Amino acid sequence: MMYYGAMRTIRLAMWLATLWLSGCKEHHNPPLTDLIGAARAGAVQEVQTLLRQGADPNLRGGVNDWTPLMHAIHKNQAGTAKALLDGGADVEARTRSGETPLMMAAGYGYTPIVELLLERGAHTRAQTPDGATALSLALSGVSDPDRFTLGACQVSTVRALKRKDPGLSLPPNSGGWTAKLAAATARLRGCAY
Repeated sequence: MMYYGAMRTIRLAMWLATLWLSGCKEHHNPPLTDLIGAARAGAVQEVQTLLRQGADPNLRGGVNDWTPLMHAIHKNQAGTAKALLDGGADVEARTRSGETPLMMAAGYGYTPIVELLLERGAHTRAQTPDGATALSLALSGVSDPDRFTLGACQVSTVRALKRKDPGLSLPPNSGGWTAKLAAATARLRGCAY
């Protein structure tokens, strides 16, 4: 029981640090487009209409300068994610920190979106500059204040990644080592990779 209390305290501290640090960055961000708004809201028909009318499925916007696909993933909108992919969204686009849409979905534990991205050709072994991968993020979680999963293994997501790429393993770098530590503690709760 003491372990889980300590993990909650660590997760809270990480969330607060992330929140504080995110306020310290100064970026000039493009506004949200109609397509991004529709993607975030889960408005599949509106996304399809906007794409037919020529909206760019890869035009970035918002605080994080994400593509519409990344915004759909952030809000767990599998329907609009599919519509965007059908309309030409880049499955391998990168965030400022180098994460792909697959890495985002894996870290959030959004398994249906992970499976969709894998079907559409997302690379399971892509890495950020600091060595994080979809597998490492699924095992260790992410510190996004809107979907804080840090320290929690996304079991079904790990299984989906391993089904697609049975030889998938953690890289021998800091991202892999962090995930191995998270996986070791998560294994106690039923998460194995």
